Amino acid sequence: MNHHFGKSLEAAVRGIRPWLWPSYRRAFRSLVARGLRERHDGEPVVCCDFTSQAIDAVGGRYYFSLVRDLIDAGYFPVFTARRSTLATFGTSLMKSFLLKERLGVIRSLDELQQPYFMITDRNVTVSSRAERVVTVNYEWRLCQQPDEIAFPVFVHPQITTQIKLPYIYQEDAMRPARIFFGGNTSAGKYDRNILRDRYAMLTRREMLEIAGAAFSGDEIYRPRDALAWLASADAYPFVLCETQHCKIPGDRWLDALAKADFFLACPGVGMPLCHNLIEALAAGAVPILQYAAFLPQPLEDGVNCLAFADPAGLAGAIRRAVAMTPEEIRRLRANVRRYHDTYLAPGRFANLLFTGPPRKTLLLNAYRVPR
Repeated sequence: MNHHFGKSLEAAVRGIRPWLWPSYRRAFRSLVARGLRERHDGEPVVCCDFTSQAIDAVGGRYYFSLVRDLIDAGYFPVFTARRSTLATFGTSLMKSFLLKERLGVIRSLDELQQPYFMITDRNVTVSSRAERVVTVNYEWRLCQQPDEIAFPVFVHPQITTQIKLPYIYQEDAMRPARIFFGGNTSAGKYDRNILRDRYAMLTRREMLEIAGAAFSGDEIYRPRDALAWLASADAYPFVLCETQHCKIPGDRWLDALAKADFFLACPGVGMPLCHNLIEALAAGAVPILQYAAFLPQPLEDGVNCLAFADPAGLAGAIRRAVAMTPEEIRRLRANVRRYHDTYLAPGRFANLLFTGPPRKTLLLNAYRVPR
């Protein structure tokens, strides 16, 4: 009872903050004042009409990634003045990254006199000027109909704002690290039972324990100075860079990934699919992973990843990676680049979203569904 009451109270507070809290009110006023003056003549418009605070989940990462991809695809984003979601620009770090971009805000759809595309989480009849309409669905489910599309995971906003994408790398060059992992490995955070119980998958710490057992002590390099390692051309079978001991600067993260032939794509805290996989694909590092099927367009074992299903499979994938010839690695990397350029390059998802049927449903949480 107390837990239920606490959750209800928390939801109620979230609901009233945009109207009462000064920081929310200031953010809302500032955005509404921008109007449509920043739009260039003839620029295609996508109207983002969000009423539910569910769009602000994962710290505003959904919101940022979707809007950033619209911009990368050449669209001018226009937001309806919904206080519940627009005011949170004042408190969400991820959403605040968008404030430096050109964008527009309208109080009424009647202000859009030209044809436009629309993304909304309201199930309502829209103007005939809305040539394409995407309805956001927050349910945790997979696509069931041809007009449904799953939202992907993108490069983390804090990386996107520091590195120019697409990232440029030499496809044919051999890399000094055969296998690399970089990231947080804190006990109590990256060994939670939710990954085992809900998804029947290894946790991050379990994956790293199995990987570590595949190498002798002198084959594992643990950097203590990230910049020194990045500047080095020394070759290692396994580079393990744990954030607690050696933090790679955000603006050099893709450089780190580009030093490795393979990336050990460990899961996140409470779900398999992690943004580090998308960043590895952007840098041409072939992922070793248990959740190839969790992307909207699944990765394929031996084509653009090394996939496994259990601890023995992970150990086998590591042996495969270590034994591969340069030619085999180049073939995998070429396929990784092809996959990335087709589905994950900046603006690709936005273009995919607005092709095909003129009415679509966007499943925002499909990547969380066990399969």
